[in-house]
Amino acid sequence: MAGRVISADALHTQRPTAEHPVGRGADYLLTVKANQPTLFARVKALPWAQAPVLEATRERAHGRTEVRTATVLTAPRIAFPHAAQVVRVHRWVRTASTGRVRRSYAYLVTSLSAECVTAGELAHSVRGHWRIEARHYIRDVSFGEDASRVRTGNAPQNMALLRDLAIGLLSGLGFASVPASYRWVGYDCFTRPLDLLGIA
Repeated sequence: MAGRVISADALHTQRPTAEHPVGRGADYLLTVKANQPTLFARVKALPWAQAPVLEATRERAHGRTEVRTATVLTAPRIAFPHAAQVVRVHRWVRTASTGRVRRSYAYLVTSLSAECVTAGELAHSVRGHWRIEARHYIRDVSFGEDASRVRTGNAPQNMALLRDLAIGLLSGLGFASVPASYRWVGYDCFTRPLDLLGIA
């Protein structure tokens, strides 16, 4: 674990979770949400308006434009174990078809110091974690993983492996999303899955 950065969603933003990797030579990057009301209130109340934007990205994909800005405050006083920096990511998303704009803020706390990591590297780590979350979302929503009744022996691990295999194959079809690929295969469910696997 030494030298690694452990990222986790808000469910794992707990003091013992923060202590564990740091005690083994690793660092953490944890999402802060309202399930930890005191920590969330303290992080949200930090002087964000005075902090400079250190990283900004703009992407156009899937019929929407997304602008993300990352702001980092160093050595925050938030009474969380080993907290060296707090990150605020502001997401501005505009849907091309409707013109609708959504804004959201995400807050994260990390044990990585400003000397160890740049704002750009932190923003990249945040995006990496969100990609993992997006994959879990696909597994749950498109493949119904959380509703699965398979719970004994090696069956849960085998089903997770099969879902990951399917997501990998569907991602390579060139559709805008995995659910779109999933629907396309389902339109001809007797031949397209076999074609996808290369089985004649």
